[in-house]
Amino acid sequence: MDIQNTAVDAVKAQPTGNKPLNRPIKLTLQPTKSLSWLLRGLQIIIALSLASVSFAQTELIMNGGSIYTDLGKDQFAAALYLETQQKNPNTAHSMAGEKRMEVRVLNNYSKRRWFNLWMQSISINNSRESFSESAQDLMTLMQAAKSAPQKGDFIEYLSSPDQGTSMRFNGTELVAGLPGEVFDLLLNTWIGAIPPTTSFKDEILGKQRNPEAVDLLDRVTTDPQRVDLAASWIRPPEPVAEIVAKVKPEPANKEQLKVKTAVSAKPKVLPESLENQPVAPKTATVATAALTADEPPAVTPKAEADSKNTKTDSLAKTSAETASAAQEVAADTEDEVDFSIAEALAMRDYTPLVVQAIFKKIRYPSRAIDKGYEGTVRMSIVVNKSGVLEKATVAQESKYSILNKAAIKATEKAAPFPELPAALNTNQFEITVPITFKLQ
Repeated sequence: MDIQNTAVDAVKAQPTGNKPLNRPIKLTLQPTKSLSWLLRGLQIIIALSLASVSFAQTELIMNGGSIYTDLGKDQFAAALYLETQQKNPNTAHSMAGEKRMEVRVLNNYSKRRWFNLWMQSISINNSRESFSESAQDLMTLMQAAKSAPQKGDFIEYLSSPDQGTSMRFNGTELVAGLPGEVFDLLLNTWIGAIPPTTSFKDEILGKQRNPEAVDLLDRVTTDPQRVDLAASWIRPPEPVAEIVAKVKPEPANKEQLKVKTAVSAKPKVLPESLENQPVAPKTATVATAALTADEPPAVTPKAEADSKNTKTDSLAKTSAETASAAQEVAADTEDEVDFSIAEALAMRDYTPLVVQAIFKKIRYPSRAIDKGYEGTVRMSIVVNKSGVLEKATVAQESKYSILNKAAIKATEKAAPFPELPAALNTNQFEITVPITFKLQ
């Protein structure tokens, strides 16, 4: 429909009285009342049409939802939204259209713990090359929020064919225009080769239903102060009038002069040059490739004689409740943490090395094979600077204790691990390792 020509025809159709019909009508004159109503009606129709088209383009349906649990506590509820329901992970990745990942935080996080959670999972679910190419964009995404995630926060990662990858934190868009590949890296952490658990992946893909996750996404609300805080991060600072006051300094007495002289005499300690720091070793190519196969590297049925004298090391007896409480304290008392590209790349290289070493030591218990036991055990381990295993905790158990013990045993047998890269800049490094036992 040619709206411009229709408006001209409507003008020509107006009665002209006794004036000649062939008199030209100037559109610059004040339009008649009927013409104004006609043009107004056309504007409304056009606006409604555009709104309906826009709504149709952005309307998504929940593909599935799940809950991420760690150390015996629900950490966040997650949901994937697509334009059409998809149960195949490859199709969910390759399909065109808009996509959205939603996260409702259920427990306080520290910046460090949140950063490690995502970066480690991205490392073991994507190729080394794709991680490296998007490292800067991932850093931009992960550092966009100026505060660590707190209970009730609502985080959205969005993908659009036209606008790329964006992120909203409590309703405020903090990042926009990143490449679409960044969203794919994030999505792989949920539906890739090594998800948090097999049930988490199945629920996100809609193969299983988790009504509790859907309820938490809707029922848990965001603190209004957190909403205002997120909005303030992109709000331009208010101009402050500069006031210069001339104050005549008071003469210092002799005692003050002595104190100042003593303080100024202290030598300044300067940090070492960053150029002297050792470079993180690049030795994870084979391990990463092995971890990013099309199928999850689940433990296949390799029968092993069950030992009657199975011993559980004191490392595995660490209380999950104690570890969880310590993490909550860290979240409440954290300092400002800055992350670098070098640290992200070092984490990318080191994490698959540890995971691969543990996978090589896993044996499917013969009794579990006979009984048809399957499940995922997620281990939380702490490695010191020398690669020594300092702590091993079952962050999320399977239904079967025999599988839990097999995961603990594999973790302990895999130690010690390689030394921590200097770029990680830490004396201890915590890694989460999902171990899936699956019969074929």
